[in-house]
Amino acid sequence: MKIYYINRVLISLLLFTDIASSNTSSNLDNIYLKTEVGIGVLQGTVGEYVYSNNRKLSQLNWNINSLWYTNVLLALQYQQFYAGVQVQNGFTARVGTIDDSDWADQNNPGVKTHYSEHDNYLERYCSYNANIGFESAITDNTYLKPHIGLLYRSIKMSARDGYLEYPPGSPKVPVYGVGIIYEQLYYIPYVALSSEINITEKLGIIAGLSFSLFAYAQDIDNHVKRNPGDDIDFYGEYDGIVYLSVYTGCQYFLNDDIAVSLNLLYEYVPEQKGDTYYINTTTGIKSSTFHNAAGLKYEIYSAKLSFLYNVKLL
Repeated sequence: MKIYYINRVLISLLLFTDIASSNTSSNLDNIYLKTEVGIGVLQGTVGEYVYSNNRKLSQLNWNINSLWYTNVLLALQYQQFYAGVQVQNGFTARVGTIDDSDWADQNNPGVKTHYSEHDNYLERYCSYNANIGFESAITDNTYLKPHIGLLYRSIKMSARDGYLEYPPGSPKVPVYGVGIIYEQLYYIPYVALSSEINITEKLGIIAGLSFSLFAYAQDIDNHVKRNPGDDIDFYGEYDGIVYLSVYTGCQYFLNDDIAVSLNLLYEYVPEQKGDTYYINTTTGIKSSTFHNAAGLKYEIYSAKLSFLYNVKLL
């Protein structure tokens, strides 16, 4: 992550800590450890693009039908102030399909020249989310939780087997083995607001929104089946990415310290152009940088079931 992103996060943390301190009473109170353990499933599309002179040359849709992941959250709360860390890890498996389309004819830019479809296998999915904030009671049953945080995420997938249609509509030619390996990495400092409404003593509704205008991302692409000596890794870098996350759900309290929750989440990074270069993995030679020649997109829906437990430390 570039240094100015880190500076923005540090400044925001200082300002936010000052706000939190002004909203916290001076009376001593208990310290709680809040834990959450659960499992979730996500689906959606991770987009990969190639451009030339503002014209799209290639579009790869990494379609995810069911990516299962574990979820663990640990948070400390003292009075109104809280800080937490959330970790998610995916199960490696076939998670969907990938379709790859090219428009390589410069004289007929609207005509698709290549098409292929493959199985999409998850190589890695991990997400680390740290945040700090404070809780403010609006009424006896309604709470608002403004907070800021930093999200790191990596999703790495491989295209395996499948078929080619060169050109589209021609007889399908089967292919076997790993053809493409692709990874997106995100560094997302964000601001957020969540709320909780206790409908009854046992049932509560939760909702939240996270937003960022200056996220940073990288991606790495390797088309594995190249000619010997021509194995190339493509790298992309993206500044000023917009990130949006919205969630809602409900939680059922078994007692004062134990609850079960079900959350629905939507995350979105719109199509974004960035700079790209490539490195020959045989010779180590790096190319020049091509501006606005790479692109990415991230649109995911998720459902998560969790078990929550509060422990009084002091």
